[in-house]
Amino acid sequence: MIYLNARFTGQPMTGVQRAAHELGRRLVAMRSDVEALAPGPPRADYDIPVTVAAELSGHLWEQITLPRRVGRSALLVGLGGTGPVTLSRQIVMIHDVNYLLGPEGYSPQFRIAYRTIQTLLARRATLCTVSHWSAREIGRAFGIEPDAITVIANAADHVLSIETDAAARQTLGIAERPFVLCVGSANPNKNFATALAAYAALDNPHFDLVIVGGGDPRIFAGSPLTSHPRVHRLPRISDSALRTLVEEAEAFLMPSLLEGFGIPAIEAMTLGTPVIAANAAALPEVCGGAALMVGPLDARAMGEAMVQVCGNAALRRDLVAKGRERAADFSWDTSARKLSALIDKTIRHQG
Repeated sequence: MIYLNARFTGQPMTGVQRAAHELGRRLVAMRSDVEALAPGPPRADYDIPVTVAAELSGHLWEQITLPRRVGRSALLVGLGGTGPVTLSRQIVMIHDVNYLLGPEGYSPQFRIAYRTIQTLLARRATLCTVSHWSAREIGRAFGIEPDAITVIANAADHVLSIETDAAARQTLGIAERPFVLCVGSANPNKNFATALAAYAALDNPHFDLVIVGGGDPRIFAGSPLTSHPRVHRLPRISDSALRTLVEEAEAFLMPSLLEGFGIPAIEAMTLGTPVIAANAAALPEVCGGAALMVGPLDARAMGEAMVQVCGNAALRRDLVAKGRERAADFSWDTSARKLSALIDKTIRHQG
């Protein structure tokens, strides 16, 4: 028997949870020997059938209740970066170790918990991750060979099944002007500070800047643009509204300092929006020459890239064509089959 650690279905769907959801639901659908276990019913935005094994919650559920339920003979698959440290018959997807590379974006409790759990899992479990960049950083962090970590890429074709919201701009208060879009949690590693500095340095640009995502509002506290009428800072919004904004944006800007993959960049490419991305972490690998790359801390270059893309229709068409071609290299179905093959290989190896 194979069990899926579906603890993630009780969490808000950000990048890690999106990947776990898309891979997990396909795994359950393609294999009759997989059962998903969770500490409670899934949130509304998840459609994975789960067996509720309620007793504890959070890390305690994962470290105590889950291994008791799984036992020693079954295989556990965890797609959320953590798992029971007592089980060796386990596959764990560690998406990144950004909490080590950019610790200022994480609480001390988070850093301690993840460092402890993942260090132990790296010694016992079969590891996979989402990019070759992440494999190298995980290997360096835990003293293992990157080649021992299976790379199973994320994808973005899920966005094509999301309905658009024609009233999104009006509802969110975004004027009918061209705009550049950034999406992500307000974490220092997302580097919105440089995006704001880049926009601030422009001389009366003909486009607005829209930043979508929850997180720590202190990230924006030092910027003079926090109350600028043409800078729109929005909280988490519905998937329908987000798809609409991505499709209507003149450009999608991903200025991150650290990304284990960067699903939003591929989502934008899938939807036909030109991408400007930081030349950092996994983004060059993932974007594959289909985005306009800039130095993550070079505000001037970032601003010039926004002006260039928004003011040059031929460049936008070229980036759109390259982006669609690059996005087609990624598929959740393909990645789920690769995960299933890793399961079979692990079972054969462990007996």
